[in-house]
Amino acid sequence: MGRAIEVVGGRTTNPSTTITGLTANTNNSFTVRNFADQDKCYLDGIWSQSATAGVIRLRSPKMHDISQGIRFTDIAGVSRNLLPAGLSEVLYAQDTLTFEMSGGASETDAGFLLVAYDNLPGSDARFATFDQVKTRVVHVLTAEVTVTNPTTAGDWSAGTAINATFDLLKANTDYAVLGYQAASAVGAVALVGPDTGNYRVGGPGTTESIETRHWFKRMGEATGRPYIPIFNSANKANTNITVAHTTASGSTTVDVVLAQLSPGV
Repeated sequence: MGRAIEVVGGRTTNPSTTITGLTANTNNSFTVRNFADQDKCYLDGIWSQSATAGVIRLRSPKMHDISQGIRFTDIAGVSRNLLPAGLSEVLYAQDTLTFEMSGGASETDAGFLLVAYDNLPGSDARFATFDQVKTRVVHVLTAEVTVTNPTTAGDWSAGTAINATFDLLKANTDYAVLGYQAASAVGAVALVGPDTGNYRVGGPGTTESIETRHWFKRMGEATGRPYIPIFNSANKANTNITVAHTTASGSTTVDVVLAQLSPGV
């Protein structure tokens, strides 16, 4: 058992002004995963990608109220975390969340949740705090990855290996993922592979580098929990960058901000 972090996405087509339930993306579910009663799960983020301003809403009988819960007016064309960094909502095992959006009458709109589990059965994901990472940094580097966009609007892309564009990672070496930068706006950017427990770990797909270049470092500092993904280059071919995008064509260039680490625990 171990820590797990997951971006959960969903989409709706042509909702107009009607607040409409989202269809969960591939391999995603709006039911919180099961874990032991003594452990904790947190909602650390909620955001959207839409061409038309509307509403994004998350509800559950276990949240403040079943009527509106967490509700924001989303901003057209902007994907940013709407929860203040470090402000989290406790989630409960096997609770089915109602995730909804309104938006445009001739578009796909997408919404995303960032969910963190302190101890999820079956997960062997590797995460660290910045304090654990900074004394082990050997070099700072970026991995540029050209990611093919999804085939279904709003869904996740199949994923592109982190070494697909430039295969320069040193053999049998640990790397910390501090953040990323998307060259064009998408709904979400995520890393997925053996070292993430095969869960999509990521954040908003804004082009504003100031929001994302240190995304995992900042989320760890804000929450006080290990948030920086660690992966070994031995797994590079199976460590993918994936995006969710409301346009089902083209590609997105993602620069992943990495730190090469010296050997350590």
